[in-house]
Amino acid sequence: MRLTKDFVAATLALSPEAPEPGVVRNLVSSLQHLRHVRAGIGDPSLATSILREANRQSGAPRWFRALVSAPAETAVIPVRMKDGGTESIILVADPADEIDEVWEEARENALEGGLMALAAIGLMSVLVGRAVRPLEVAGSTLAKLEAGGYSARAKGDGPPEVRNLNAKINSLAEALEGLNHANDELMARVFDAHDEERRLIAHELHDEFGPHLFALRASAAVLAKRIGDQPAARAAASAIEVQVGELQGQNRRILADLRPAPLEELGLVAALQALVAHWRRADPAMAVTLDVDPRVSALGERASLMAYRLVQEAMTNAFRHAGATRIEASLRFETPVEAPNLRDPALAGLVIRVADDGRGLQGEAEQGMGLPGMRDRVRLMGGSVSIESPQAGGVVVEARFAIDQPAHGREYFPSNAGKKSAESSNH
Repeated sequence: MRLTKDFVAATLALSPEAPEPGVVRNLVSSLQHLRHVRAGIGDPSLATSILREANRQSGAPRWFRALVSAPAETAVIPVRMKDGGTESIILVADPADEIDEVWEEARENALEGGLMALAAIGLMSVLVGRAVRPLEVAGSTLAKLEAGGYSARAKGDGPPEVRNLNAKINSLAEALEGLNHANDELMARVFDAHDEERRLIAHELHDEFGPHLFALRASAAVLAKRIGDQPAARAAASAIEVQVGELQGQNRRILADLRPAPLEELGLVAALQALVAHWRRADPAMAVTLDVDPRVSALGERASLMAYRLVQEAMTNAFRHAGATRIEASLRFETPVEAPNLRDPALAGLVIRVADDGRGLQGEAEQGMGLPGMRDRVRLMGGSVSIESPQAGGVVVEARFAIDQPAHGREYFPSNAGKKSAESSNH
């Protein structure tokens, strides 16, 4: 800018008198080829339009020019013309060329740097991926252990630290598997002892308590007949007979809860039908339906008792807690698939489902409704229980066992499977 002003002043000084307008225009025209200065003739406000045109021709984006550009400098040189008038030569500093060069250089450097960065990131990703891959195996194994898959083991090569970590994970898995197996055996023994205790109590109530109640009721009936002329005594004897009869009814209900006689004498299908008939008598307004696949009659003793207890507990909850008007129970078999973890082949493909239209689960009610015991019994038989409360209302209790279709001609449900399993647990 300083050189241009000196050049203009020196050029004008060469004229011995005021220059002609054409000379000034030629001078300004010669300045158009400068890189960093723009020139024009006219009012000082012309500087704004000169800068706008320079910015429009620049190759750098506006944000970059605003980032690196210096404030514009403007010079106004007045010139007295030969005709007596005055013109102004407007000089405007324009760093657009320098900014464009900086922009091109920055863009090239950014491109090169970006490509190098991408290459470095790609290389690091490959290296880190190879280093972390053994840890992914360890992580997936830990996730399986967290989900209850204690047979999972961490396998794979890697650095000594990773192999050591996998060995410790495998040791943990073996310990958890052993503890889980011991816990299952303990729970199986607890359930067996519980069922045996219920059986003994039921035997005592049936063989000892029952005859005494019958004798008391018979004696009260005889006493009521012999006291003919004493109305108060006869009424007392009749009341005793009625109360003993109610005790007998309560005793039968307790016996049914402790050890359902139809299950031992007639089998699972008949026992479930008797259970449904009992609830229908208890509440005739309740609609209770039962759909049972006839093949369930071939289940073993332990499996039959588990299925009966599950249906019994679910129905009891629906009657006593849910305020339901309809209960639907079903035992069916589904399409076979492989089932390597099924403990009892007799349960292959079995699905037990009890649904009601009551109030549904509310808060922590599930914990006090016998449902945890259901889950444990089913889990020990190799199945799982889901308890859901649909949006439409009610509760759906479903026990599902893995499905395993035996070869054609083989007995589908060995009737002694549960018995043998129980005997093994007792030993």
